[in-house]
Formats: sequence, C-alpha cells, structure tokens
Amino acid sequence: MKTALLLILVFVFVSCNKEDNTKLENAKDTKSNQSESTEKAGEVKKTETPDSLTKMYGFYTGDFIAVKYDENSDLTYNNKITVSLDSIEGDMLFGHSVVAGNNRPFKGRIDYKNNSYIVKAAEPGDDKYDGEFTFTVYPDSQKIAGVWNSFKSDLLVTMREYDLKKKSFTYNKNYNIPSDKDWNVLYEKHPKFPDKIEQISGEISNINASNTLLKNSDIENLYKGDLEVIRNSIYARHGYSFKSRKMRYFFDNNIDWYMPVSTDVRNELTETEKKNIELIKRFEEHAENYYDEYGR
Repeated sequence: MKTALLLILVFVFVSCNKEDNTKLENAKDTKSNQSESTEKAGEVKKTETPDSLTKMYGFYTGDFIAVKYDENSDLTYNNKITVSLDSIEGDMLFGHSVVAGNNRPFKGRIDYKNNSYIVKAAEPGDDKYDGEFTFTVYPDSQKIAGVWNSFKSDLLVTMREYDLKKKSFTYNKNYNIPSDKDWNVLYEKHPKFPDKIEQISGEISNINASNTLLKNSDIENLYKGDLEVIRNSIYARHGYSFKSRKMRYFFDNNIDWYMPVSTDVRNELTETEKKNIELIKRFEEHAENYYDEYGR
C-alpha cells in the first residue's frame, strides 16, 4: 500500500514538473517571437536613403545673380556661390550655402517630380541676409537651378537666381593667376560708377605665394593692389569665401579655379603660406603710404 502511494506521488511530481517546463519553453518562444517582431519593426523605421538620393550629395557652384534689387544702390550684382546638399532624412533635405563670406545652413522639404527633385528650404532667419532657397535638382545633368528670396524686403537685393554645376573641391598649391588676361583693373565697384577703380599689373601672374617661399626682392616694387591679390590668392586656393567686395569682384569674375567652400581656412594654411602672408602684409603697409604720397 505504501509502495503504491509513493508511485502515485512520484508520477504527480514528474507531471507537474513537465508542465512547468512546457510553460517556460512556450514563454521563451513567445518572448523570442516578440523580440524578432520588434527588431523587424525597427528595421522598417530605419529605412536607408536610396542611392539615387545620396548621389546628389556634394557641392554645386556657380553665379548668384541679382534679379530684384534697388537700382539706385551700390550693390554687387553677381557673387559666386557654393550650395552643399549634405543629407536627407525622410522627405527633409539638409544643406548649407557659402557666399560673400557667409556660411548658412538650410533645411526643407524635397519632392520627386518628372525625374528631378523639387526643394524648398529655408535658412534659420537669425541673420539679416537669411532667406529661402527654391530649386530643382537634376541628377542626370548634375546641377541645381532656382531662386533665393530674402526674408527681409528692405535689403539692396531681395531675390537672386542661380544655375549651379556639381563640382568637387580640391586644394592645389599650384593654381596660378592666369597670365592670358590684360590685367589693369582690380576693382570696379559698380557699372554705373566706372571712375571708382583700382589698378593692378601683370606681376600677379608671376608670383605664387602658396608653392614658393618669397623673398623681399620678389615683391618690394609691386603695387599695393598686386600685393593684396597675391596674398589673398593663398586663401582663394583653400576655398575661402571673401567678405571683402574687392576680392570677391576679382576672384568671382576672373579666376576659373576659384570655388568658395569655407569662411575660415586658417587651420588649412601651410607653413610656407603663413610666412608669405606675414611678409606681404608688411609690404602692403609700406606700399599704401608710398604710393599715396607719390601718386603711383
């Protein structure tokens, strides 16, 4: 009798233990399935940007032309601009522009239409010269084209247009000022005021302050304008965007290799360039006093 009762207790214990193990396994399977479902759901949320869109990333550069402006003002009709398309998240495009010594971010909606992309993107609005870019991206021809409208209506220029080609930026210390031009005018402030000019000479094509360590004798007899161009050509090779209207006028309109991509290139300068900048600055000070006095 005792033996029979013992067997019954063992049977009950084994059955309960088996049932508990089965429940535990089922719970593990359920948790595993839930985890797998969660991972799959996460994968759906983190959709990758298509290659066709990432190929649009990069620099687009060209002319930034005034189309709405105060006709009686002393303004810059044409600046060179670089627009960078940086990233896309969902239907939002993020980028920045570099022009006239300003580097400004923008963001806005991007839509696909007729084998191209339509973008309407605004700058932050906390700068006097901020506005809104509206443009079309043409992936096949690697260009963007559109207009920029200022947020403020009282600026000298309230609307500009642009047709920019995609272009990679590369620093090259051997970029030279071309010698096939008849250099004589450094700066003409405005087509309506032709008397406001400053002269330069062809010597600017013979001196490269990025690849050669200069001596006093190389620059001691140059015009002040010559010295200014030679010094600023160092910054231009690094893609510096000039705030100085005089330097923008020269590099934007005359130098094909020039491409503004940055508003601070101090950390990019080589030791040769730094030494040449200091030397040229000393001669610029003397040239200004000398030529003002003797009228050269």
